[in-house]
Amino acid sequence: MEVDEIMFNPFYLVLREKFKAKYDVALSKCLTICIPCTDSLRGLNITDEFVDDHILKPLSRLPYHYESTNLKNPRIFKFEDDYIRLIQQNGEFIYPKSYKIKILNIERGYNKDFKIYNIVIVDKLLHEKYVNLQKPIENKIKLNRIIASYKDALNFLQEIATLERCSLIELAANIKTIDPNNYESSNDLGDALQEWIRRNWAQIMRKFNLDIQRDGRFQKLLSTSLEIFIMHELHDKIYSLLNNALDEDDLNLKKKIDELIGLRVTPDQLGVKEALAISLPCAIVELATLDARHDPLEKFTCLKSTLDLIIAEIKGALADVETKIESYEENDLIEMRNTIKIIPTDDLIPLLIYVIVKSRPRRLITDLHYIQNFLWSVSPYDGLSYTIVTYKTAITALQKIAVDNLPSRSHKVKNDLSINEILDFVKLPESTATPIDRQVHELAMMLKECTKNDAVSNFKSHV
Repeated sequence: MEVDEIMFNPFYLVLREKFKAKYDVALSKCLTICIPCTDSLRGLNITDEFVDDHILKPLSRLPYHYESTNLKNPRIFKFEDDYIRLIQQNGEFIYPKSYKIKILNIERGYNKDFKIYNIVIVDKLLHEKYVNLQKPIENKIKLNRIIASYKDALNFLQEIATLERCSLIELAANIKTIDPNNYESSNDLGDALQEWIRRNWAQIMRKFNLDIQRDGRFQKLLSTSLEIFIMHELHDKIYSLLNNALDEDDLNLKKKIDELIGLRVTPDQLGVKEALAISLPCAIVELATLDARHDPLEKFTCLKSTLDLIIAEIKGALADVETKIESYEENDLIEMRNTIKIIPTDDLIPLLIYVIVKSRPRRLITDLHYIQNFLWSVSPYDGLSYTIVTYKTAITALQKIAVDNLPSRSHKVKNDLSINEILDFVKLPESTATPIDRQVHELAMMLKECTKNDAVSNFKSHV
């Protein structure tokens, strides 16, 4: 055990905070406090009995002998060089079957009366009964997990609270002292929130052993959970301020989207290549949930997932086309399929514009500002900057679209097709199909199968 570990020892910290009265009495009477090393405390619940068993008073009639302050089950220990030996409990001597505890270090201090008291750091607990109760803390806190929502964060913090390392009630009460209206800018408010996160992160960290403190997984889980927790608690206040400041920008964007929806705009009219002008239902559904997300991390996850789904749906459509083509070399989509690992920005932006129009987010500009200024837990590898820049570029391009001067739509790309037009796609050879052809072809085949089944049913009903 490192000498400095006493400052982070769970028992020492709990003794000074939760059991301060017992701690103050021990110092004033110059009693000996035995602090088991952190590793031996894993999974233990520190109780009044535990504290009394580890605060010892000297027996004046017997040199080097000490008695625990536990009045119900007193025990007598003898200090022998570098060891403490349990020699009596409940009035019965247990020698020669003794329980020995190794002394790792002795810290000496002065109380208010300038009298010396001792804190003895030992390698294990002063009684075997506590050893049997030990459960590794790793078994209680799962470190291989992802915090991606308020529910995840709350579950993680509740697990820590059950170990008496933090109080959710106290955290929430502490947050109520922060009034977003008292800050002049988003930067000032963000600095105050980050300071709250750092302060509580450090306080909770100090209550765990060094192994847990040094575990990067736990550090990340705790910082992310605290960030989500405080942003969830303050969401309504902060988001309302941002919405008021950016309401006009959001309304202008909504107006443009409503105009395009009214014109039943198709992907190709927004700049999407005809071969890629598929409906992207998964991406549209994902982005449509943006308004229901609350904290910045959840909103960022939604925006990033939307981009991922656009790429996935395009790659899936191209792959589907490729599997239906007999001669790869004769189809100009194969080169695009082979280089589609990252969709070029010139292709991605129009696709994203179409998804934005169809999903109709109400406060996309506010959400981007919210994420950019109040999300700190993501790493540079999580794609935050790329996502923000991509959406801002799409919004800028969307705002520049001249609604009165849209290009003509392709006959292949329509929001609605007549029955005859759909059935015409059944006759198309699959070797010449593009992704949009494939999507409509599948719909046509399903419709044809349905009409065939209906015809059979009608025939049988008349037999």
